[in-house]
Amino acid sequence: MSNKYNVIVDMDDAAYTQPATIESDGLEFQDFSTSTGMNKSQAPPPTLLPESSTSTNNNRGVGKPIWSVEYYATFFDVDTSQVIERCLKSMYPVGDFAADTLQNQPDLYGPFWIATSVVFSVFVCSSLAGSLAAYIAGQSHVYDFTLLSFAVFVVYMYAFLCPALIWASTKYFGCQPSLLDIINYYGYSLTIWIPVSSKRQQKIWERERQEVESKKKDTSSYVNQAPFRYCERNFKSRVPPPDFTHVIDFSNLPGKHTKENLESIVPIKLTYDLSQLSNLFGDEPCQNAYVLKHVPGLIIIPNAFTPKAQRHLIKQCLSVYPRPPNTSSLDTHYIVPSSGIWPLYEAENSGQLTPDDFEFYVPKKANTKDGEADTYTDSEEEQNKKETACTQKPAPRRELTACSDDFKPVIQEPKPDPPPASSVPLLAPSELIRRLRWVTLGYQYHWPTKTYHLDRRYPFPEDVAELTKAVVYAVENIGYDDGQGKAWINKYKGDDFNAEAGVINYYQYRDTLMGHVDRSEINMDAPLVSLRWIDKGNCSDSITVKKWRHYCHDWAM
Repeated sequence: MSNKYNVIVDMDDAAYTQPATIESDGLEFQDFSTSTGMNKSQAPPPTLLPESSTSTNNNRGVGKPIWSVEYYATFFDVDTSQVIERCLKSMYPVGDFAADTLQNQPDLYGPFWIATSVVFSVFVCSSLAGSLAAYIAGQSHVYDFTLLSFAVFVVYMYAFLCPALIWASTKYFGCQPSLLDIINYYGYSLTIWIPVSSKRQQKIWERERQEVESKKKDTSSYVNQAPFRYCERNFKSRVPPPDFTHVIDFSNLPGKHTKENLESIVPIKLTYDLSQLSNLFGDEPCQNAYVLKHVPGLIIIPNAFTPKAQRHLIKQCLSVYPRPPNTSSLDTHYIVPSSGIWPLYEAENSGQLTPDDFEFYVPKKANTKDGEADTYTDSEEEQNKKETACTQKPAPRRELTACSDDFKPVIQEPKPDPPPASSVPLLAPSELIRRLRWVTLGYQYHWPTKTYHLDRRYPFPEDVAELTKAVVYAVENIGYDDGQGKAWINKYKGDDFNAEAGVINYYQYRDTLMGHVDRSEINMDAPLVSLRWIDKGNCSDSITVKKWRHYCHDWAM
């Protein structure tokens, strides 16, 4: 015999019966490996082969009916790490995917999970792109959930019906791949569609953003494309985001400013220290300021107030200055009490005032008609705005505006107050205080004509008058001279300044003050002093002194 082992079998003629032991049966294995003359180069004895993994796979679910949950549960018994590995290797295949990655043990968890993720990703990304496109176009967007059903049908048919057809065809041609193997090939190959679908929607969004940006730069797409309006649309734009290239941040110098901006900034010293002129600025020295070469007459004084001084003035702006007889944005429609709105807000916030109290609601100037409700919700306000925009006829276009050189302000003619509206709601003090937009001090301002009521002059707040006069004193005889023929020096004297009129603007986070031209000032030589407190996580402040009457935006950051 050519094998290394010889087997001798001794069989009796009698009927065979199961022996108790191998020895009693007479069956004996003999080893002749030490026999003389044995060929040492012969192959070692064959080892026992392990059970085929294919047979192991085929045994999964054996003994359980195909319609039972237990039958399919075995195909979902897989670790998350295995599923992630199979997903990654389906996008970057290495070796034999069936033998090396699946190890002849396919599952159903991965294909179902990936197919569902693809459906969700495609529907959400496409719906998001559609809603953004509608938002850019100023239209309402309604989600089409039939697209979700369509995505489910297409993806699941591809992930499970196609493998079944392929498996059937292989059976016809005599091949023997497992149906689960083919389902895993198709199911895990869908992994690449998750990032691809998101990337595609990102490209669509970028293309729409570029189209909107080019439209905004097209002067023919707007009725009014004056420089003020162009800047305004830039900073109010959400898509694309505003371009801050030419914005100067005095709290971050040099920072990421352009070379042109840095060359335009001229640091200067004030003639007097503000803290020595008035204790309302606080006890810290303040004598640093900036002027801009390309904007002669503009003086910026950053961080002029201490935190304690800021809190005092902000409290005054909320609790004292809005009191009558000063006019506020609420006076058109509401009868503001002599103590103002702030005490009511504090009482409501502390629980001392409830909606059941008579003083809780500030009365309206115009009562509602019978059957109309006085309650109010944000959704109702938005609906009223839409209905008003649809039903009202567009106002006739004014030929002349304050920006026109031929514009003549109305000075002596009567200036009637806007009529109150009966449709305004009754609001809680906490909601009403947030609707406060402006308060006029001294000479009262008539907003429809952008002029002053010369017959309505009320006492000007002494602390505000002291602050502004101190600023005008501090900027005497300051300016710049670049030695190349460009120079500007402020010659206005502080003794000649007297605060007579002022406006306090209140901003919520999404509020802005439109760019405008002031044509109502009788004295165009006196400087305009602007004090600003901006909430940027921590309170900051600045003072702007202008010798010119063209305003840019006053932004709430």
